[in-house]
Amino acid sequence: MFSRGREVTCPKCGFKFDISYGRTFACYGCNYSVLGDCGYIKCPNCGHEFPST
Repeated sequence: MFSRGREVTCPKCGFKFDISYGRTFACYGCNYSVLGDCGYIKCPNCGHEFPST
């Protein structure tokens, strides 16, 4: 069974995605995503970064 994390909607483009999906693909290569939670979410569709609430 596939367990989903928290789903969010990008406030800029309206794309809905799982936070772990966004961090895996949109945040690839970012030191903050590797070292720990930076407090932001990056949309894998448009690249907009917004605070995690």
